[in-house]
Amino acid sequence: MATEGLSPERRVATGVPGLDRMLGGGLVAGRPYLVTGGTGSGKSLLGLQFLLEGIRHDEEVLLVAVDEPPNEIIENVRSFGWDLSAIKTLDANPGTRAIRRHMAVQEIRTMTDLKSMRDHSQDQKRSSDSEDIAIQSIQLKLRQQMADRPYRRVVVDSITSIRRFAIKASMDPQAERTEIQSLLRFLSEAGVTTLITSTPSDPGLLTPEEILTRGEILLTRKWVGDRSVRQLKIVRIRGCAHDPERRPFVITDQGILIS
Repeated sequence: MATEGLSPERRVATGVPGLDRMLGGGLVAGRPYLVTGGTGSGKSLLGLQFLLEGIRHDEEVLLVAVDEPPNEIIENVRSFGWDLSAIKTLDANPGTRAIRRHMAVQEIRTMTDLKSMRDHSQDQKRSSDSEDIAIQSIQLKLRQQMADRPYRRVVVDSITSIRRFAIKASMDPQAERTEIQSLLRFLSEAGVTTLITSTPSDPGLLTPEEILTRGEILLTRKWVGDRSVRQLKIVRIRGCAHDPERRPFVITDQGILIS
């Protein structure tokens, strides 16, 4: 593993010990990173471990849930026995809900202001019945929440679904990139370390988040006979040395473990 030339900047533990070793001590704090993988590869699980590690360090953490409602995410990891009560959740699906867990009590409150933010300019008006997930609306809600709560870790799960809705709404690609850049810059300037999950893009096609994030972690899963083989690779990380090799990992009752 390469270890020379490590950045002296503060590192953030991911909650996955083997991954921290591959990163030479963790992620550089206050930067956005991409976690890429297919369905069932472990992206959401890695994101939750990252948030739970923040809680262990008394940090404020936030999950921006796009692909699944927060209550389903909670149910998916119930077998791990993890206490997710301190994770604040922003549901970015159409018909948005905020779910806050206090001990065994779950409070669900409708937040109509998180529905798609429509462009207020006269030349880019959208239909009133649009249900796309707007990056602007997520950023606006984050600004509102972070004015009172200093989040240090944020997971957006996933940016792929946000883009799918943006394409459905015929958003200009350059405008989409500008909005993603604005969101990532806002989080970085606020000192937030961010993980953004995505599914692999078409070969040869660079997505805005691939260009704008400071690193990418790739999770793969394939079947060998009746056995599922999982691997993790750090595709790129700016500003620090890292282990470039593919490393096998397994999912246990403690989460992701890298060999």
